[in-house]
Amino acid sequence: MTTTAEADAPRIVGDALAKGVTGDLEGGVDLIVPLIAGGYRDAFALACMLAEVAAFTALRDRQPGSYFGMPVENTETGEAGSAEDLPPHVRFAAQFTVARANRDGDHAEALFHALYRQAGADGQLLVDGLLMLFQMAVCTATDVHQEVRAAREAGGGS
Repeated sequence: MTTTAEADAPRIVGDALAKGVTGDLEGGVDLIVPLIAGGYRDAFALACMLAEVAAFTALRDRQPGSYFGMPVENTETGEAGSAEDLPPHVRFAAQFTVARANRDGDHAEALFHALYRQAGADGQLLVDGLLMLFQMAVCTATDVHQEVRAAREAGGGS
């Protein structure tokens, strides 16, 4: 049986992203909290939707047959780093988005399952990982919104 939250999840995520694009991140987060709190399946579906949005421009611009990696750079030294150097919630969001963008659903689900299990009873790590995904999705949605607006202003339509 599908709950109202499951049936409405795409609309809820769209509304949350719209709030984020307008600068109301807190309002967007408030909308997705019930999806995070809805249990494993709702939270996983939310993560998948957010990762798809976060990867939108990369997927749109990808060359056929190419795959995404996850280079990490130490911003202080400029030297190559490792995903292990990142805070856990940032590492999850980046790795999950890359797995989804590469259409590796098994890897994405394994990453999510590991995060869910590590989050424990308080669930804070899960919340942090999903909120990082939300912020990444808002950044991409904002970029796309600005591209569309610039095209309209330039007379390009759509």
